[in-house]
Amino acid sequence: MVTTKYTGGLSVGGGAGNNRATVASTVNAMRASFNPTSATQILLGTLPVGARVVDVVAYGGATGGTNPTVDVGTVASNAGFANELDADAVASSAVAAGTAGTLINTLLTVATPVYGKVGASAATGGATVVVIFFTVEDI
Repeated sequence: MVTTKYTGGLSVGGGAGNNRATVASTVNAMRASFNPTSATQILLGTLPVGARVVDVVAYGGATGGTNPTVDVGTVASNAGFANELDADAVASSAVAAGTAGTLINTLLTVATPVYGKVGASAATGGATVVVIFFTVEDI
């Protein structure tokens, strides 16, 4: 017997003796923009239970300053997903740039608010656009 369900991905069960399963996750994206000069965390959105952040990409927008950066994370870990992410580049991946935070690839067991704020190198204006890429798993 083969079963198929769609809840944050594709799960196919069955095979010999119905003891094998294959899971193919979809990648979701949460897009937000925020003031890259804010030292106070700005709520960007909330990730669902079972989310696993796989990357954060900034699409620029910060102006002024010298190589402005932003942090993206949680209340408890303000740079948990991206630490010093380039805020004025055309496209900057936290994973590719080596600025991924310690929460990248961590399975989130509760709905988790995500925040953005200025990094160590401040912009003087603009609005930084970030996209948080994540999967959702059954837990």
